[in-house]
Amino acid sequence: MKKLISPLILIVCGIFYTQLAFCDTIPIKGEWSEQDFRSVVPAPPTASIEGKVLTINFVNPLADLIVKVTDKTGKVVYEECISVSAPQSKSVILNADNGDYTLSFTHELGYLTGEFAIK
Repeated sequence: MKKLISPLILIVCGIFYTQLAFCDTIPIKGEWSEQDFRSVVPAPPTASIEGKVLTINFVNPLADLIVKVTDKTGKVVYEECISVSAPQSKSVILNADNGDYTLSFTHELGYLTGEFAIK
């Protein structure tokens, strides 16, 4: 049994490493406030981009998060209100050309933005 656990751990770690190695994490800035929130404050979502696939990672359940992607002219490329009831990731294929884009998360806890490029 001990001989099976080590390879299994290596395989699982390898899978997570390849996911991180092939995508670019989108740096997110802004405020995620605990003010006026009566229960445990959920962690802010994170995002990464791989080609035209935007992945949003949720550490905690979160309701009514508005996700918006705009190009440098302000044109909305993607917008959706997302609610998740468990920690999970949501991937979206963006219908966008190569270029620079802005990602924004809007929620009652705050407003976060980040910039990324589709190459």
